[in-house]
Amino acid sequence: MAGTAAEILLPILPRILEERRVQISRPKKPLLCTSSIVRVSRSALPLQRGLLQIPCRVRGARSPPSHRLRRVFQGRETPTAPNNVIWSLACSEYKVSKRVGSLPVPHLRPWSRAPLAFNPHPSSELPYTYHRQSFNYSEADIRKDSLVDFAAMNALAQHSAFNHLNGSSTPLRQWNDDHLIRAYLKTCSEPQSEPDPVLFKTRIDMFKLRISELRKMLVGDRNIDTERELAAVLFKRKLLAWMSFPIRDLPTEILTTIFRFVVWSSSGADQATQHRLWLTWVCRRFREVALGDQTLWNSVWFRDSPPWRRSLAFIERAGTAPLDIRINEKERPEGVPENTRTNLPVITVPQINLILDVLIPRIRQLRILVVVLEDMDVIETFMRRFSEAGPPEILERFEMHRTGAPYLWPPEKSAGSGGHMPLNRHPAPKLRWLSLNGLTIDWNTLPPTNLRTIDLRRMCFQACPTSARWSQMLSASPDLFKLSLDAAGPQWTSQRLGSIRPVSLPHLRDLIIGDMSCLFALHILAHMEAPRVMSLALMTLTGQDYGPLMEIMTGRFPEVRLLQIQGMELNKTDVNMMRTVKWFESMPRLKLFKFSQTKSYLLEALLADPRQYRAPDEMDVQAADGGQEVRPVVCPELTAVYFHTQGDGDVLMLAKGRKEIGAPLKKVYMPSTNQTPATTQEMSMIREFVEQCFITPHMIVTEEEDVIHEEMANSLGLAVKWRRYKR
Repeated sequence: MAGTAAEILLPILPRILEERRVQISRPKKPLLCTSSIVRVSRSALPLQRGLLQIPCRVRGARSPPSHRLRRVFQGRETPTAPNNVIWSLACSEYKVSKRVGSLPVPHLRPWSRAPLAFNPHPSSELPYTYHRQSFNYSEADIRKDSLVDFAAMNALAQHSAFNHLNGSSTPLRQWNDDHLIRAYLKTCSEPQSEPDPVLFKTRIDMFKLRISELRKMLVGDRNIDTERELAAVLFKRKLLAWMSFPIRDLPTEILTTIFRFVVWSSSGADQATQHRLWLTWVCRRFREVALGDQTLWNSVWFRDSPPWRRSLAFIERAGTAPLDIRINEKERPEGVPENTRTNLPVITVPQINLILDVLIPRIRQLRILVVVLEDMDVIETFMRRFSEAGPPEILERFEMHRTGAPYLWPPEKSAGSGGHMPLNRHPAPKLRWLSLNGLTIDWNTLPPTNLRTIDLRRMCFQACPTSARWSQMLSASPDLFKLSLDAAGPQWTSQRLGSIRPVSLPHLRDLIIGDMSCLFALHILAHMEAPRVMSLALMTLTGQDYGPLMEIMTGRFPEVRLLQIQGMELNKTDVNMMRTVKWFESMPRLKLFKFSQTKSYLLEALLADPRQYRAPDEMDVQAADGGQEVRPVVCPELTAVYFHTQGDGDVLMLAKGRKEIGAPLKKVYMPSTNQTPATTQEMSMIREFVEQCFITPHMIVTEEEDVIHEEMANSLGLAVKWRRYKR
């Protein structure tokens, strides 16, 4: 009986699959239950590559004796079958029927478990096996029916992500990683024909049965090979499920939501533009749905060449939706590599007028407006026409950046207590983000609004708001989250610093102070109280001794988690060392320290014993049992540092010293742009004192920084997940 079953089934199934003359019906119950599988030799089948697995038993056939089965497996017999016999084969939930004749049985060999590497497809070099109640289509059948793109699968098998997964000790946690799916989709070619839904469904059901069997095998007995096989089958089943999903049958509302996720999850301007255009190129219905949704086109980045036909077309497609506009003449054009230097053309006055002719009639739709220009005449033209336009009723974010010379906005273009150009002659009730870089506005006409971000840079003394006006702006912004002042701030006043009434800013979490004198920095701090600051940056404070600034900051920011110092000048004196130690000690929750061009003796303060700098009336730390005194550590929660352009041996000294005092660093980051033979050797020595060292490709945002920013947002009661933008 075994010979008869093998004689009928083995030769005919390949022909049935290749000729596609198969009758499919869904039975009410499973037709057979088998316990053995045979594998057809490649030399005996008209298939180019791939293996075919079929059940050894067929409905109505008795179990063959074991010795008889072995002889058939070893190819010692070549039985024949009578003509005109109908045999049925159960393939998962389906029944395949075919009238067959007398055909010889090809050479057989016993089935054995194949090597269990995470390979995305079965091949002759690395065969893969599936459920005992099912069979695998050959590669020719799969290609013909568009089940899997084998060229892409071959490339995917060699991908670094798969190499990592093959050696992973937890493949079941990583098989569903988006990186694997994206790697596969990038290598896929365009489909040439419609796939067969029956073959898709059959293959998915086969994988489902194999998944069930592998999971039963893992109950109570963890086996890494079985886990890798299960991860492979799960991944392939996910691919087929995605490929067979009838997305064009979805309602327009659901399809629109999917399109929004595709566009809004883009990692940059180039990718967002590509995604929107690709959606309109798939088919007629996709194009109609995409063009019918105005919110897909309301974010416009002017990155095409003048006269910006594509960007202006996007604005037309946005209709009446709120507009997010970005005009940046310094941005790298599309298709140009990141490291390529290009001489970008400067936008002229007629060209900016062309853009304004389209934007000004839609000023009531503007929600975000970010403009980066070089020429001062172009800046003034833009600001003049924008101030005379209608009311920006929904404007939430306004950024204006001037990149050209002179560095500061000139005094002759600043009238009285601020600039002579108003932001807008009408109120902007929803304005929450104000950023001015290299220019100013008439601060007296700025309507009071609850700003959450204030970013002012490169303003001369006459261009800054007065001290009284600055206090009014802060008082009107109780929800202020970020304050960045770089060579800008409130105008100097004749009042003593102690007589200035500070404004309470309970929601301020991010504070940046840079490029100003020590006295002006003290003047800025005198205007506010912000005890909940969690990210503090001191940038380009050079040219004089900033020891008094450290003294005034001591105890002001006890919640700081992230500290950034770049180029801070500090005279090496005992008084400044005491100021620095006390300042660091007043930030016990500091976790990440980013520094560049910082004096080595400032780093030494993180290794000092703070007891040596305390006043006589301050209590030392005692052991709980009254035993030996415990040595206090400055910034005990500091676990990571990120340095750039630092002196030789400074970071090594810091890492070694922190380990000696019992508070070792866990991670040290350094950008590759700072990599030299000296720094490479220093990093190898630093590895002896820290857990991990990273040489990053660029000045990236670290994992610790992401966690801190998320904590900053959640501290305001916002149940959000921080996500940084990839540029």
